[in-house]
Amino acid sequence: MSKEVLLQVKDLTLCINTSDGLAQPLSHISFDVFKGETFALVGESGCGKSLTASTIMRLLPESATVSSGTITLGETELLSLTEQEMRAIRGGKIALIFQEPATCLNPVMTIGAQIVEMIRAHAVVSASVAKDEALRWLERVGIAQPSLAFTRFPHEFSGGQKQRIMIAMALCAKPALIIADEPTTALDVTLQAQILSLLKDIQQQEGLTLILITHDLAVVQQMAHRVALMYAGELVEMSDSSTFFSQPAHPYARALLDALPSKDRSRPLHSIEGSVPSLTPPPRGCRFAARCQKASAACFSNAQALKLLENGHFVRCAHTQNVKTVSLKESTQKEKKVKEESAVTLLSISDLSVSYGQRGFWKKTKEIPVVKNLSLSVSCGETLALVGESGSGKTTAAMAALGLLQNKAKVSGRVLLGNEEVFPINRARERYLRQHAQIIFQDPFSSLDPRMTVRETLLEGMESLRANWDKNVKERRIGELLDAVGLPRSAAGRLPHEFSGGQRQRVAIARALSVKPKLIICDEPTSALDVSVQAQILNLLMQLQRSFGLAYLFITHNFAVVEYIADQVVVMRQGEVLEAGAASRVLNFPQHSYTRKLLSSVPRLTLPSR
Repeated sequence: MSKEVLLQVKDLTLCINTSDGLAQPLSHISFDVFKGETFALVGESGCGKSLTASTIMRLLPESATVSSGTITLGETELLSLTEQEMRAIRGGKIALIFQEPATCLNPVMTIGAQIVEMIRAHAVVSASVAKDEALRWLERVGIAQPSLAFTRFPHEFSGGQKQRIMIAMALCAKPALIIADEPTTALDVTLQAQILSLLKDIQQQEGLTLILITHDLAVVQQMAHRVALMYAGELVEMSDSSTFFSQPAHPYARALLDALPSKDRSRPLHSIEGSVPSLTPPPRGCRFAARCQKASAACFSNAQALKLLENGHFVRCAHTQNVKTVSLKESTQKEKKVKEESAVTLLSISDLSVSYGQRGFWKKTKEIPVVKNLSLSVSCGETLALVGESGSGKTTAAMAALGLLQNKAKVSGRVLLGNEEVFPINRARERYLRQHAQIIFQDPFSSLDPRMTVRETLLEGMESLRANWDKNVKERRIGELLDAVGLPRSAAGRLPHEFSGGQRQRVAIARALSVKPKLIICDEPTSALDVSVQAQILNLLMQLQRSFGLAYLFITHNFAVVEYIADQVVVMRQGEVLEAGAASRVLNFPQHSYTRKLLSSVPRLTLPSR
């Protein structure tokens, strides 16, 4: 690998004026990115990973100011460029692959027009030459029938196809550096494997340099040459990938690795208590001290500099004298979880079918089947995982079971919640459903009302469905919920846009728990969360399950989570169940070829043995 530096970030500090005062979300960030390498930026939500990328791209709000530091691409210092000069850099020299392509593609322009626009913005070529180049890139990223795709609009493509199109747009102007911000977070495991393989192949063919921003440590180990760990706006550890996973030096790095789900369900996941501190203003000493089990009094008052241990291994910590290889789950053995099995079925679904009507001009309605004769049951205190690729019908089945597809789709079959029939839906049955079954949606940004504070969001369900609770009970419940999901109680007065993506998901989980339901449908509830927050949420869900006998219908593409939390697994494809059974059997001895394909696509994190 070439050691020629392509990008150098040196002593970068960013300040933002907020209503609470001057915040410092990035503090003295320094790192080099070498040509041809994959450099991973990892850390919890709100630690500054995406903000670092935005600063490199000079895509900051007006309230943000770079108070110190330089960003150099090759021989060009980016912070000194005018906005007009920077436009030639964006796309032409540095390209950005966003986390959610659906919000980044122009819905009123064809795919071809958008790629051609990018090419012609950075090269003086004719429209026909640009079209040929666009078609070539669509073919290279694996889009079937590029000529047809060229004329189609973004809504006509699946999530995985849109991400491929975003990659084509990012690469078509031949940039030297690609910043990929959570490029596979919203994708299922097979699509994730395809996208990562595609990025690797194109990187090798084109000699690209890649900055990968992700919270998926298995993806980091699979893709990255070097890793930089961020916490509360500071870079706290940086090393080559193998050293980071075998000899993590910072307590935060070790805590993240300990927080990863495993097959061992006899003890809770190691979670990092507390949350990322407020940076208005930033803490005086070590920013991780309040959450660190090794912190001394000096840690709270003395800030640590980033120091070199050996061979390019940097760490910002006073307690690194005896760094040694650590294993996953080095925390002490917890008392084995005792789960009382219950034969009482809480949710029973029989022959559930869902279809949507499609009407064309002067044509009769055509029924498009989405779920076909689905049958499953979830017992009290049990977790059933519903897995499969995007578009397999998992979420549709859950929404139908909760009666959320009224007047939107044709639903048939039988659904029982407890001893109560769900269909046909009427007002009394709907109220019963909402009291005893709740859902945690995948995307909290679209599921939370942007005009309601967290307090109003949590109160809404309680006031509607738990009218017998008095005001004091409700207020106490709000505080308990915020504590449980790792948010400060002061968050009750804030609006959704004031939180990071992971924090918004915690609000959504608190909302689902607020009315004390018996069944929670979890639709990818941890896909947007980093591993430490994921551990907190999984521990919380399992603790609540043990205490109250909750049942979970868990929709996910994260098989590490399935291995840790699921009792039963149902595998779906194209609306049908292909395999079902106990989690231990399905995951260890899959019978269907499709299940084996899914499991083979899962990125596995390899850590030292215990």
